[in-house]
Amino acid sequence: MVTALLILSLGGSVLLPALGPAGARGSWVIGGKAALPHSRPFIASIQMDGQHFCGGFLVWPKWVMTAAHCPIPRRNPSVRVVLGAHRLERPEESQQVFGVEESIAHPLYDPRTVDNDIRMLRLNGSATLNKYVKRIRLPSPHVDLKPGTVCVVLGWGDTSNYGERPEQLMETDTAIVKRSLCRTLWRGRVSANMLCGASRNATLRGVCAGDSGGPLIFKRKVYGIVSFSGERCGDRRYPDIYTKISNYIDWVHLIVLKHRHPEGQQEHKPGPGAAKGPGAGRLWGPAGGPRHRSGPAAPRRAGKGRAPRAPLQLQGL
Repeated sequence: MVTALLILSLGGSVLLPALGPAGARGSWVIGGKAALPHSRPFIASIQMDGQHFCGGFLVWPKWVMTAAHCPIPRRNPSVRVVLGAHRLERPEESQQVFGVEESIAHPLYDPRTVDNDIRMLRLNGSATLNKYVKRIRLPSPHVDLKPGTVCVVLGWGDTSNYGERPEQLMETDTAIVKRSLCRTLWRGRVSANMLCGASRNATLRGVCAGDSGGPLIFKRKVYGIVSFSGERCGDRRYPDIYTKISNYIDWVHLIVLKHRHPEGQQEHKPGPGAAKGPGAGRLWGPAGGPRHRSGPAAPRRAGKGRAPRAPLQLQGL
């Protein structure tokens, strides 16, 4: 996970003029370490054609939260959500694989400012909760993290600025940066809907391409969604940016209530490695392969501040 101003989504990078999507150059955690196998049972790998392109996390048995900038279509047999994974390049009995029944981005998501960067995925089956697959708790509405709070961020994103991919889930710590300072460093691009995090020392440490949509964790709760970072992953001059989940609790609950499974209908619960619908039972292979790139999008100013000169990269694209 490298901290570059990139929007972290589809396994490649989108370089915006004067801005850069988080993790555009990679999809691993930079300066991190391998997570203890299955110690983060809520983590999800979102894959297209067998390739990991965005992270996510399980918040209810049928719901995964991720970033809105991850272009995840619904009911597409090429898209799968893998739970219970540690290594993506080989099948694991702990894995549960699902299709995406609904993909709901926040209605006010702005791809230029990357504000309101949150998406809810309704799976086509309920996850079987066990020691490998668990949900993570959400924060209370509108709660904020104090500057200096040390959190953990994780993912299968690039582990260097050269596109090196990890063999297993990676994690690293990051310290919350005061929003006013972060806004100055980003020249006005940071809104009240965002959290900022950076390495506590001079080492390159943070998120990179492919980490988009992953969780920012503090005391067993998820407070942020990996959104974007600097062009150079792990660069402390441009803190990594996360969607502030506590600002969206009401919206999340409304979405889940609106799509509750009708009473009286039975729901399929796949076992380890099983999926419902097209491609059922298929385990995804290696997460490697070509990265998808999207065309540039013209930046615009956020509020009264100027757009940062550093490229903004969408992590995972």
